[in-house]
Amino acid sequence: MLKRIIEKNYKWIIAFLCLIIVIMMLEDIFENEQLTLDMVVYRLVILNLRSEPLTVMMKVITNLSSAYVLIAITLGTLLFIKNKKVGLCVASNLVMTTLLNQLLKYIVQRPRPEGYRLIAESGYSFPSGHSMVSMAFYGLIIYLIWKMVKNKKIKYISCGILGLLIPMIGFSRIYLGVHYASDVIGGFAISIVYLLLFTNIARSVLQLEKEKIKIMDKRKMVKLRKKRKKLRNSFKYAFEGIVEAWKTEQNLKIHFVIMALVIIAGFMFKISAMEWIICLLLFAIVISLELINTAIETTVDIAMPDINEKAKYAKDIAAGAVLFSAIISVIIGLIIFLPKIFG
Repeated sequence: MLKRIIEKNYKWIIAFLCLIIVIMMLEDIFENEQLTLDMVVYRLVILNLRSEPLTVMMKVITNLSSAYVLIAITLGTLLFIKNKKVGLCVASNLVMTTLLNQLLKYIVQRPRPEGYRLIAESGYSFPSGHSMVSMAFYGLIIYLIWKMVKNKKIKYISCGILGLLIPMIGFSRIYLGVHYASDVIGGFAISIVYLLLFTNIARSVLQLEKEKIKIMDKRKMVKLRKKRKKLRNSFKYAFEGIVEAWKTEQNLKIHFVIMALVIIAGFMFKISAMEWIICLLLFAIVISLELINTAIETTVDIAMPDINEKAKYAKDIAAGAVLFSAIISVIIGLIIFLPKIFG
C-alpha cells in the first residue's frame, strides 16, 4: 500500500523534500548564520581544488548557462524546430525562470561571498541564477528529448551530457567563488519544484502522452478526459493562438525580437531586479495588446467582410492601443538603459 502511494506521488514527495531543504536554508540565511555546508565546501573546493587548468575549464562551463548561450538556444528552437509549440515552451520557461530567480534574489537579498572570486559578478547571491536557470532550462530540454526523440542512442547520449552539465554549472559557480554551496543547492531545489509543475503543463500542451492514451481502455480515457479537459484545453488553445499569431503577424515577430534584444541588454548592463520586473511587465503588455489587436481584426473581418467605415474605425483603435503601449515602453526602456550606456 505504501509502495503504491509513493510510486503514484513520487513527484510531489520530491517537490516537498526540495521545499523543506530551501526553507531550512532560508531560515539560517535570514538569521545571518554561516551554514556548515558552505564552510565545508569552501575548505574542500576553494582551498584544495583550485588550479589554472581547472579554472579555465570552469569559466567555459559557467558560460554555458550565460544569457547569451541560453537566448541563442531559445531562438534556435523558435526558428528551426518545426513544432513551434516546443520553441514557445522553451522560451516561456526561460523568461519565467529568470523572472522567478530575480524575484527571489530581491526578496532574500543575500550578499555574495567576498575575498575569493575569480570572476566579477554583481547582484545578490541566493538563489544562484546560473544554477537555477540551468536546471530549469536544460532540465526541460532533457524532458523534451526523452519524450520526443525516438532514436535511443541520441536520446541517452543527449540526456546524459545535459544531465552532467547541470551539476557542473552549479559546481563552477562555487569554484569561481561567486556563490555559496547553499546558493547552488537552493537554486537546484527551487528549479526542481518549478520543473515538476512546468513539465505537467508542457506535457498537456505538446500532447506528449498521446500514444499512451490510445493504449488505455475507454473507461480510463473518459476519466482522464474529465479530469484534464479544462486545464489542458485552456493551455492548449492559448498556445495555439500564440503560434497562429506568430505565423501570420509580422508585428508580433518584431515584438519578440525586440524583447530578446532587451533581455540581452539587461544582462549586459546588469539592470536591477525592479528594472527587470518593469521590462517583463512591458513585454507582457505590448505582446498581449498585439494579440488582442489580431483577435479584433480577425473578428471584424468575419463579421464585416465588405469595406465598412466602422469596421476600419475599430481596427484603427485596436492598432492605436498597441502603438501607444509600444511608444511608452520605448520611453521607459530609454530611461532605464540610457544612463547605463552613457554613464
